[in-house]
Amino acid sequence: MTQREQPFPSVRASEPLSGPPQWAILQRALIDAMNEAVEPLVEKYLRADGSLMWPPSPDFQSIDALDDAYESFHNWPLFYMLGGDESFLTRAEEQFETITRTMARHQTGRGYPMVVHEYQPGYDWFHQGEGNYLFYMLCAANPSHPKHRERARRFAGLYMNEDPNADNYDPVHKIVKCAHNGSLGPAHGNFAGEYAWTAPGYGLHFYDIPGVETVEDLNDPVKSRRYGIEANARRAQGDAVVNLAATSLAANAYLLTGDEKCKAWAVEYIDAWRERAERNGGILPDNVGMTGKIGEHMNGAWYGANYGWTWPHGWHGVGEAAVIAGQNGALLERDLQYLDLPRSQIDVLIENGIEREGQLYTPFKHGTPGRVRYEPWHFLNALRNEDGTALERNGWFEFMPMHPLYIAHVWNGSLSEADMGRFETLRRSGAGANMNEPAWHHIKDQGGHDGAWLAFLRGEFPDYPEQIIQHNLNQVYARLAFMQSDDDDPEHYGDSYFQRRNTVTCEGLVQLTMGAPLPIYNGGLLFANAVHHDAQRKRPGLPPDAAALVEELGHDNMTIRLVNLSPSQARESLIQAGAFREHRIVSARCGEQEIEVDGAHLHVHLPPAAQARIEMKIDRYANDPSYGTPWGND
Repeated sequence: MTQREQPFPSVRASEPLSGPPQWAILQRALIDAMNEAVEPLVEKYLRADGSLMWPPSPDFQSIDALDDAYESFHNWPLFYMLGGDESFLTRAEEQFETITRTMARHQTGRGYPMVVHEYQPGYDWFHQGEGNYLFYMLCAANPSHPKHRERARRFAGLYMNEDPNADNYDPVHKIVKCAHNGSLGPAHGNFAGEYAWTAPGYGLHFYDIPGVETVEDLNDPVKSRRYGIEANARRAQGDAVVNLAATSLAANAYLLTGDEKCKAWAVEYIDAWRERAERNGGILPDNVGMTGKIGEHMNGAWYGANYGWTWPHGWHGVGEAAVIAGQNGALLERDLQYLDLPRSQIDVLIENGIEREGQLYTPFKHGTPGRVRYEPWHFLNALRNEDGTALERNGWFEFMPMHPLYIAHVWNGSLSEADMGRFETLRRSGAGANMNEPAWHHIKDQGGHDGAWLAFLRGEFPDYPEQIIQHNLNQVYARLAFMQSDDDDPEHYGDSYFQRRNTVTCEGLVQLTMGAPLPIYNGGLLFANAVHHDAQRKRPGLPPDAAALVEELGHDNMTIRLVNLSPSQARESLIQAGAFREHRIVSARCGEQEIEVDGAHLHVHLPPAAQARIEMKIDRYANDPSYGTPWGND
């Protein structure tokens, strides 16, 4: 398609490359390396028929690990959307089909298979969200696929009581009825039977269970079982905050189909939790009982749920659920007030933080005030008392540096100076402008450099584009090097063996080309400020030889530099404002060219060995969101 033939407002890159920028060279090198690295990966770590070498036997059964199978390929469709080879999309779709079919033949040990009606039959949304990452990216990458559309709508229907086998939702009290749920409805039975809690390094969740007053009591097998059974009984009934991640299932279906019922359910459920936080003095509770009462099954406590404030993950689970809900609500309602849900919780933690030697430590958990006495596990950089036990104040404990992941996502939605100010506050918690940030919970997505990216956008880390892509290249080659010496017996592979060897890593490309952080791993959608399309091939991703850098982001502006490294071939790029066409490009300036756009797309003609700096005025959340493609084949 020539510049003259294309149907979108267009500008032409007129600045010749006197020398290709290093960041652009590295971007193309990374894309090329990942395109090539996939062959040795699949040859060594997949069976001849393309399936995973796990589970190890036909007799394998577990309630866990379905998510890990899907996670093995979670970022392959995302890489395709960034400009990776089309085989990453087709292979990811094949893997989704194979995993879904294969795991339906394995049992959970709870009386039903690991997959029922092509979906997780009953588990927590921390894991469901992880497993759904692949499906969400497949839908975004190929929205015209009829099977994606059918499944997306049917999966969302599981939480609107459209399936008689899945009575998950109570529309009167606006709760998901159990912390474990799925295609077979509330999985209360998952919490039944004998269970012992034997993780003293994480402390106790409850201090009112008879005979279990300290973590030392867990060393007694009888007391450990008593505690585990009672704790499970409390968590078996009612809603848990981590279920907010289910709103991505509904939002994903709405983006594919436009079905207003999916949007209405997600907004209703998010609003219910917003009201609960307001009712709880501004703090998001982690549990709601079967009659809608906070603390109903927790002896009145607003904390104690599965993956809630006292759970080992603490703020990590609560925070990601809050961010997911805030993002989905803002998108669906085109109302940035929904971002107050995660933002207000970040403020609560900052307000209850402790500053020592210029560093801010924010609490990650809340429990029974005055009762928290345990020694946190060594990898937790938590403040401690002189005897080594966790410091607790007013029920808040495990004071640690807060990773900038959460505020990065909130800012990515608002692009406000106030949220960037929160990032500046959190810098005192170790979220600084460097490549060595704490990233223990980014092992799976190989990310964790949100603070450094934000510092780059503030003009404080000019070398970040080169450093992050070089880091990603190092990740790819490190895994290739590991393959050469890897002599692990496939018979002993665990459920995450392929994840740990996956040669696709997307953080740098998402940040630099899309102007966004990686999606929330535990069930978030792809929220990006810019998406690129190859206008010649009519597919998502950067055209061949092209590189992009989002240099500036503001609440009403975005600046992107595009480079064509080919010395002989012109390229046609299409910039889309927002991953879901939700933003409107008002106007664009490119060199001496200034045009009105008044739409979600801007075409850029890139002559050989040319570059362009494009300044755009943006009207954010001006459009109804959709996965639809620029060419209407949705």
